[in-house]
Amino acid sequence: MWEFKDRKELAVNTNKRFHTVPVILAALLFWLAPWAQVKAQEKAMPEVTIATAVSNMAFAALWVAEQLKYFEQEGVRAKITSAGGGSPCQSAVVGRSVNFCASSSEGLVLAYVEGAPLVAVQAHNRALTLSLAVRKEIADKHKLTRKSPLSARLKVLSQLGPIGATSPGAVSEQIFKFLVAKGGGDPSKLKFVYLGGPQLPPALMNNVVDAFALSPPSAEITEAAGKGYVLIPLGLGEVPDLTNYPYEVLMARPDYVENNRKIATAVARAISRGGALFHTKPEAAKSALRAHRFSDPGKLDQKVFDLSFDGVKPAMPPWGDMSVEGWKKVINFAAGAGIVKDKSKMPSAEEGLLWTNKFVGKAP
Repeated sequence: MWEFKDRKELAVNTNKRFHTVPVILAALLFWLAPWAQVKAQEKAMPEVTIATAVSNMAFAALWVAEQLKYFEQEGVRAKITSAGGGSPCQSAVVGRSVNFCASSSEGLVLAYVEGAPLVAVQAHNRALTLSLAVRKEIADKHKLTRKSPLSARLKVLSQLGPIGATSPGAVSEQIFKFLVAKGGGDPSKLKFVYLGGPQLPPALMNNVVDAFALSPPSAEITEAAGKGYVLIPLGLGEVPDLTNYPYEVLMARPDYVENNRKIATAVARAISRGGALFHTKPEAAKSALRAHRFSDPGKLDQKVFDLSFDGVKPAMPPWGDMSVEGWKKVINFAAGAGIVKDKSKMPSAEEGLLWTNKFVGKAP
């Protein structure tokens, strides 16, 4: 009898389980269907490759756009990598191994002079984002802070010993020449040591160089360590010649963007939305940037992140469109800093040659 009862209960329970399985499967399909639909839509999106010259916070608008999936919202899947320098970034676009390069505008001027087919379709910044750091002992000796008159801070640049730069002719070198001349000094007396980007912060902290200039967080790391001091954060817009200035720009081959207008528009809009968030919802932009793989708490401590964010936030544009006036400043800097040696080869700042707004459009 007990055996019969057990068998009967087993049959009932088994029957229940058989009826439950389809219900569970149906529920799973119900919950998985939207996810599968999203994945199918993403798979159907065109994929683009974007290389950045380096992976610092000058590209904050791009990192925010990636973190918040603005590219997907605009209808493209973006694969983003760092090229390890402006030159390899531009070469990758010219050689068609990537679709877009995010790099500096004065580098685009030089590329044009050298005959490379490139055009800027979006601007990430509205000021140069370089932070000029000096050894803390130098700032203390001259009793200088970021609130000191700019003229006093420019004057001390003429009195520096070895200055660290990434490579000969790079913007990290040319910015010192430009600012020393602006402060009334003689740029030809400056001495540079070319060490590459990653080596500059430790070189300053170990007294190998007196100063260097890179976009955040490189200089800010030395200040947080108590060894350096960010004397001139150009992202704050104190130097008019370098403000309202399209510094980091998204560039591509003209034939590529003409043949892929929807893609060019989608990418330009996504990055522009990332920059706009710094104005409309700065805390949301800060949170998104903090969560990004290049600046998460595991890689960047809070003091360095806060210093860096404060240095780049004012340089973020409300939208990524550009102007003739801004490009005139780029060309003047390229000429004044000696980036382009032959002044007769300087291009026009008019739209259609180095840059165009027809893909990024105006702010919504």
